[in-house]
Amino acid sequence: MTARTWVGCSSWTSEAWWGKVYPVGLPSGERLAVYARSFDAVEVDASYYRDPGAFLVRRWARATPDGFRFTMKFPRELLDPKRPPDREAIAAFESHARELGPKLGAIVAQFPPWATPGHAERFLADLLDCLDPGIRYAVELRDARWFEADRLAGLRRRLEEHHVALTWSFLTYVDVPPELTTDFVYLRFIGDHTTVPAEQHGELRLDRAATTRLWAERLRAVQDRVENAFAFFNNHFAGFAPASVNLFRQELGLVPVRYELPAPTATGAETPGTRQTTLGDA
Repeated sequence: MTARTWVGCSSWTSEAWWGKVYPVGLPSGERLAVYARSFDAVEVDASYYRDPGAFLVRRWARATPDGFRFTMKFPRELLDPKRPPDREAIAAFESHARELGPKLGAIVAQFPPWATPGHAERFLADLLDCLDPGIRYAVELRDARWFEADRLAGLRRRLEEHHVALTWSFLTYVDVPPELTTDFVYLRFIGDHTTVPAEQHGELRLDRAATTRLWAERLRAVQDRVENAFAFFNNHFAGFAPASVNLFRQELGLVPVRYELPAPTATGAETPGTRQTTLGDA
């Protein structure tokens, strides 16, 4: 068995992509359809800030081809360890995510750095108990104490019992171990917001080849033990997520995606492409 691998970006609405991935003048609502012509997956960043609701999720599904995959972040308000999990709100979000049908790859619970084991261990256990077992889930933890030897074994066992992935994340401030806890891998190349600030996005600014190669090797090492793998790149990782996607695909022996705009015509106008009208931002 070799894992089916999807590689994409962490959202499709970067302002730095105008004139590079999207022609200037393209209606904002058409960006997902253009993005999905090149990439086979996307991580929806917007759902971290608010539940998009069923109507918008259905529009996303209609705008993308068969075989495309979305992963969605739990809204951050549902991941507050200071209060018990809101089962009703979690179920509502899961129901909205299900509007993607077979295009729903996974849901990721991105905990903030301050969600330490002392603050969040009980919350995480309760959250796992109320998840819909028919959906893939991944948990991202950003405090190093989760990965200390005496605690990691218990964390791994709990995630295995619920068939939930421990997210493999490249973060500049904590080393996340590549623990395999279920039948898929969820990999995030995040970086941080200061190494490559937003005003410098739009081209590769950092040489992350060694990091990309390391995680590609880790993924290859388990590809015969998992069914699916999802990998997503943020602009903050190296400056330009679409180019980072292709570097990773190259390391995995996958064909690079073609996202560059066509060359301008003799008059300087962009060559028009086939467009689909739809959607909101994410």
